[in-house]
Amino acid sequence: MTANSDLIVSYPDFFVTEFREDSLWVKLSGNFFHNFISFDSKNFLHDFFKRIAVEPQIKSVVIHSAFHESGRDEYMRFFLLESPERHLGHLGFSSAMDRYELHRFCNIVDQTIQDIVSMNKMVIHICSGDVLSVFMNISLACDYRIVSSGTVFHNVFQEIGMLPTGGGAFFLSKMVGASKAKKLLLQQRITSQEAFDNGIADQMVSPYDLERAAMGVVRKYSQIPNQTLFGVKRLVNFSLNDLKNYLETETKEIIKIGLREDFNDQ
Repeated sequence: MTANSDLIVSYPDFFVTEFREDSLWVKLSGNFFHNFISFDSKNFLHDFFKRIAVEPQIKSVVIHSAFHESGRDEYMRFFLLESPERHLGHLGFSSAMDRYELHRFCNIVDQTIQDIVSMNKMVIHICSGDVLSVFMNISLACDYRIVSSGTVFHNVFQEIGMLPTGGGAFFLSKMVGASKAKKLLLQQRITSQEAFDNGIADQMVSPYDLERAAMGVVRKYSQIPNQTLFGVKRLVNFSLNDLKNYLETETKEIIKIGLREDFNDQ
């Protein structure tokens, strides 16, 4: 493959990339919330996705979410402002996290989702293990999703009276209808079988077969002419043209809750 070698990057405990046939594999790892607080540029991921989008040699992108260090405890510490990267004494949005920081967090997630939806590449998402629903929501923006058996998506936001971040309500309501979407989002967890049964996942395989299954989808896409493959994606995603407005509303609602004086007491 003669694609742009600048797309091969390695940021330890954040993400690494590699080319496989006519696809770019992006493995995300580490503590997502730590990376959000610590990384200097809010546009870093957005700029990287823009570079992928204009690379003609890449037909598919495989995103492998391996956020084993981004679980319930990390989520709680982030939203309750107990992360060591912040100044001591922060006790909650109402007293310490300013509107800018909360808005910035939502914007990074929202921009990533919009980049995936609009990208002229087929984006495949694979994940396994215990996963926060925010990463499930990001996967819903992808064109194809594979989970390993035993994967569990956790709706941790309920524990602190927060809302789901990342367009989950938007995508799920279109996929399974409003009633089922509410049911899934109000469960404490969504199992891999439930994800498969409801179209959240297109395939459910053993943990050892995740990458092989993704490679099979990559090869299937490689046999389809670009103008057909990406044209179908654009037409199907036309129904998502109100995604940006939804995400703006979601962010406003999250900020409204986060800045309440009694947020910490949920």
